[in-house]
Amino acid sequence: MKNLIFLFFILFFSACGEPDTSDTAVKQSQAADMHQNRRRIRGRNHGQMPVNLTIKGDTVFVPESSNVFAKLKVETVKPEEHYLMVTTTGVIKPLTGHLAGVTAPFNGRIVKSFIRLGQKVATGSPLFEMSSSEYLEAVKMCLQAQREREIAEKNYLRKKELEEKGISSVKELDEAKLALDIAQKECEKTNAILNIFNINPGEADIARPLIVRSPIAGEIVRNDITVGQYITSDSQPIVTVADLSKVWVVARVKETDIGSVSRNSRVEVFTESMPERVIKGEITYIGNMMNEQTRSVDVNIECRNDDQILKLGMFATVRFYHQLKNSIVIPAGSVMQDFNRSYLYEQIKPGIFVKREVSVTSSENGKLIVRSGLEPGITIVSEGAIYLR
Repeated sequence: MKNLIFLFFILFFSACGEPDTSDTAVKQSQAADMHQNRRRIRGRNHGQMPVNLTIKGDTVFVPESSNVFAKLKVETVKPEEHYLMVTTTGVIKPLTGHLAGVTAPFNGRIVKSFIRLGQKVATGSPLFEMSSSEYLEAVKMCLQAQREREIAEKNYLRKKELEEKGISSVKELDEAKLALDIAQKECEKTNAILNIFNINPGEADIARPLIVRSPIAGEIVRNDITVGQYITSDSQPIVTVADLSKVWVVARVKETDIGSVSRNSRVEVFTESMPERVIKGEITYIGNMMNEQTRSVDVNIECRNDDQILKLGMFATVRFYHQLKNSIVIPAGSVMQDFNRSYLYEQIKPGIFVKREVSVTSSENGKLIVRSGLEPGITIVSEGAIYLR
């Protein structure tokens, strides 16, 4: 009897431990049906009722009676003229030759100043006066060379006159001409020394101190002159003159955007001090060397600066507008993202849509510019494409 009871319990627990294969199959079938329904259901209407779609591969079928169909808007793409905008930052810099740092051409002591900070000066305007023994020595050499040239010239003219009368020989005339040429070269050399330092040799006089003049016209933007100060010719500039009527905005354009910038691109510059004001500019140079650290290229933009809004060293926002002819521009909402690819839906027939992979780049005003993957004349879903995913 005990053996029968023991056998009964063994059979009972064995039956309880075995899985119900029929129940498992039912659950698997239900899961498959739910998965299939998910592919057939895309979106819900305002009443939270499911909307039926049929998806086969990259093709989506939308019944005209579906609520989704009413939410879809389509348009036929066509080529048009468009301006591609590239936005970057830039820094204000002076034009070449429009900023000059002035120091002493010779060692000496400053005895007088003619300028003040912010003063407008012309080319050749006196900046400061200094006493310099080196300058006096250079003036002496120049005056001596001028005197020797005058003597050589008189001697040559006299020899020429005598040679024409048959009194002097041709050899003596040639020697006088050679002496004149040597004296002329020596005079030119000493004059050049003074010209380098913006000193007029005709005004050089050992009785007057050296007057240092402005090499360019502009405004005094730095003045470190101290009367009585002794300075050397290799010291740092003590006066800076700048012509800021025109300036450069040097913009750094990324490697990926440089193809959208050309000499003919329209340019607008904005500053943080006056963000509402548009400053027009003209591209004068596009760099041919890339900054390996920032992966960008410098683009020089020349801007008028009559009211001195643009200050040296100031940062600015730069917008380039590159004209694109026969470009295809589509709404940003028409393009979907799937991992690393972009695609949209092409309408084959009303209610039938096919995925189409495209390459796009961003533009302003919620638009995208199609680089590849789409041709004019194709009808796409311009609004509501998210319901077809």
